[in-house]
Amino acid sequence: MIELLFLLLPVAAGYGWIMGKNSAKNQAHQLNRQITSEYSKGLKFLLDREEDQGLEHLINLLEVAADSVEHYSTLATMFRRRGELDRAIKIHELLLKHPSLDEQQAASSRLELAEDYIMAGLLDGAEEHLVWLVKAGYKEALEPIINLYSQTREWDKGINMYEAHSELFTKPQHVKAIANFYCEAALQDNDTQIMRKAISLNHKAIRPLYELGHSAFTKEDYVKAIYYWRELISQFTFFAPVFIEELAMSYDKLNLTHQFHDLLNELLEKGGVLIKIKHCQALLEQGHIEQAIKFLTDSLKRHPTIRGFSFLLQLLAKQNNDIKDVLDQIDKLVTSYIATKPDFQCQHCGFTSHTIYWVCPSCKHWETIVPSRGIDGF
Repeated sequence: MIELLFLLLPVAAGYGWIMGKNSAKNQAHQLNRQITSEYSKGLKFLLDREEDQGLEHLINLLEVAADSVEHYSTLATMFRRRGELDRAIKIHELLLKHPSLDEQQAASSRLELAEDYIMAGLLDGAEEHLVWLVKAGYKEALEPIINLYSQTREWDKGINMYEAHSELFTKPQHVKAIANFYCEAALQDNDTQIMRKAISLNHKAIRPLYELGHSAFTKEDYVKAIYYWRELISQFTFFAPVFIEELAMSYDKLNLTHQFHDLLNELLEKGGVLIKIKHCQALLEQGHIEQAIKFLTDSLKRHPTIRGFSFLLQLLAKQNNDIKDVLDQIDKLVTSYIATKPDFQCQHCGFTSHTIYWVCPSCKHWETIVPSRGIDGF
């Protein structure tokens, strides 16, 4: 009898374990059924057009159903698009409080919450979360925090962030933004030393070289102006229309016009129509009008442009007095047409303007607005 009892003890223990496990499963199933039922109620409210009651129901359900993170993130995105930022904020704040979130989910929710705050105008709260993410090494936070500091014109904060976490700045666009932060800070403090720091960044930017050249030109230091602008036009030839007149003047002031002509020859292959027009003007100064006409005609056959055609009309008018009046009238029409076209265009979003902007008013990207290209461009 005692032996039988000892044999039955393991069986009883196993039975108890199985029953306990089944009980736990039953409780889990019951909880799932309860959550599903509550979730269905929320959806029913929405279908019955009782939106406020349905959305509040779903938000409250989040407190007991934290495993549906993606669903609630989607719901928060819907709220944000509808302009209901208070509800989007509430969902993201609730998500951040749940210990069941993994690291990536928590970071994503924090980033989304920062975006909610920015749209709601709560910039201090957004900055707090974005700074936390940058310190934690999340590159995804760089774009919004750069835009935030651009909006608030807190250049020093952006510079300090870069200097503390430069390893995160691997995208050229982000480095260009910081280069412009240095320029803005330098202009604000009237200190070109700050601007020179931007030249040594990993990715080259346009503005530091331009501003340093412009500063030197304003002070009539034409040697420095040539130094910075020659470097700029060699690296970013497409940007030449912004400063080429001042660069030519700098060479002229130093009686080094021949060096400017040599520079134009170096840039002919990669330069736009304005470089070619300047080359033709140099030929005219030397009395080679036939050579200038042939060069420009051949160039326009390969790459036709309205500005090039306008200058060709002027050259032909100088050489043909009989039809000068006719050519001048045609040129006036062409010039009027050119005046209606934007001089600058954003390479990121397509925004056009007659004025150069260092940060695009539309997409907020830095140094993406450049002189227009193509048949109407430079």
